Amino acid sequence: MANKQRILVVDDELGPRESLKAIFSGRYEVAAAADANEALRILTASAFDLVMLDVILPGKDGVTLLKEIRDMYPRMPVIMVSASTSVRPVVEAMRFGAFDYVSKPFDVAELLHTAERAIQGGVLGRRLEVLESDVEREFPVGNIVGSAPSFQAALSDLRKAAVSDATVLIHGESGTGKELAARMLHSLSPRSSEPFVPVHCAALPETLMESELFGHERGAFTGADRRKPGRFDLAGSGTLFFDEVGEMSLTTQVKLLRVLQEREFMRVGGTQVIKTNARIVAATSRNLREEAEEGKFRQDLFYRLSVVPVRLPPLRERRPDIPLLTGYFVGMFGQNLDAPAAEFSPAAMSLMENYAWPGNVRELRNIVERMIVLHGREQVILPDHLPAEFHGGALPTAEPKGKFEEQVNAYERALIEEALAKTDGVQTRAADLLGTTRRMLAYRMQKLGITAQAARAQ
Repeated sequence: MANKQRILVVDDELGPRESLKAIFSGRYEVAAAADANEALRILTASAFDLVMLDVILPGKDGVTLLKEIRDMYPRMPVIMVSASTSVRPVVEAMRFGAFDYVSKPFDVAELLHTAERAIQGGVLGRRLEVLESDVEREFPVGNIVGSAPSFQAALSDLRKAAVSDATVLIHGESGTGKELAARMLHSLSPRSSEPFVPVHCAALPETLMESELFGHERGAFTGADRRKPGRFDLAGSGTLFFDEVGEMSLTTQVKLLRVLQEREFMRVGGTQVIKTNARIVAATSRNLREEAEEGKFRQDLFYRLSVVPVRLPPLRERRPDIPLLTGYFVGMFGQNLDAPAAEFSPAAMSLMENYAWPGNVRELRNIVERMIVLHGREQVILPDHLPAEFHGGALPTAEPKGKFEEQVNAYERALIEEALAKTDGVQTRAADLLGTTRRMLAYRMQKLGITAQAARAQ
């Protein structure tokens, strides 16, 4: 039988402490501490899956202890507990990484549900820890690759803007690295120790956008059973990054404009005016100037956002960087997948340099990964290894306007499934058929969601 997950309850009052122990003891193993020092001793001595932490403690308060727990155990979910109705500790706790906030007296069903979400989130977080370190290695902010004059000019503008509080609008085609540029701007700014909070405007429906940005009060709408801080709260004095800001509705644009002008906002359903010191950085792949002139984007907001405009050039305008980027990605994927491929042949690189790259750096990264996965046992990547579009052809179902990655994945999935079907799902034989290793085949199968059983059923 699997061991129970473990919860540490930290509360100086005996009644609430015993109540929490009773609520959780049926399904979890529960330990308790009456103050911060005792809690730290217990955490040091044994592993836990969740901490229930009271805001008010004798000596060292709950928010201070929260900071120490986050420093010591970054993946440990912490739920703050208090009878106070004050907004300030809620916002402060969320800013410093609390998973959620519950109020006394407890709603038992809600409390158990919140604890379960927190524990499962912690489990997923630990599983993602390795992936996050991979992302940091793949996209190191301090090692952005590129020597083309147009790209270096953009980086120079970002460095100059970083030391100020000016609003920056980064524009460039999809795949040019706009979020990476925004993270570089933040890392070089005096706000680097504060949060970097991204808002992916295209991914948030209009009905949720206002609540996500500004937060909401309990009872603000159906289902709002508690106060929720928004992205402006979480950013604090850090950087709030609006990716694809052109996707924002005109209604939300008005509200964002007011925040930029007045440096204040109100939560949905609230009456209290809240000041914000967050820096705004935005990015777009659209021509917002033209859209503003056509009435599709607010002109006043456009001028507010583009105090410092920075254009990231597409890859076709930085062709000297293609070998540099290719070499960088070859080294990265070669190390991750233990592949011996060291370089692209001159002929293959010539094809790479003369390709249009509609998907920009993201497309280049995907192509290099694909070459390492499928041809990683070769010492040199040859022209014949490159996909049809590099030879003047095209993917059978290719469509314009940014669907390159989906089409490449579909093409690669078809190749792998065909090989698995021919070998009755035996991955070693399928890898031989594809000219790659079993390890790299398994890596791509996992990434594409392919199972040998599914391939055999084709």
